[in-house]
Amino acid sequence: MHSILVVDDEPNIRSAIAQWLSIRGFDVDTAEDGQTAVDMCRARHYDLVTMDLVMPRLSGNEAIRAIRKISPGTVILIVSGLPETEETPSWTRDMKVLAKPLRLLELEDEVRALLRTCA
Repeated sequence: MHSILVVDDEPNIRSAIAQWLSIRGFDVDTAEDGQTAVDMCRARHYDLVTMDLVMPRLSGNEAIRAIRKISPGTVILIVSGLPETEETPSWTRDMKVLAKPLRLLELEDEVRALLRTCA
């Protein structure tokens, strides 16, 4: 079973994504901000992290950099309400970005595809 960390400061979005992926057979944890996500990645390995970019305490961009150092093999899927060009730095251009609002089936399909390519 693949482990996934869902990171988003919006409780409804975080909960919906986590519930959907859990029902679909993934082992899912959640974090409400980038700092919590980094701390959780220090304590446990995740196969994939869904990451919002605009969050309190530590932005998604900063959290991605920290998680890459902690666990270089973890796949990161950016889930953002902002257009890619506004908030996403150039060093993440090779990463997959899904725009909010998102369809949960599309998210699941992308998660499965990313995990297949990294297996």
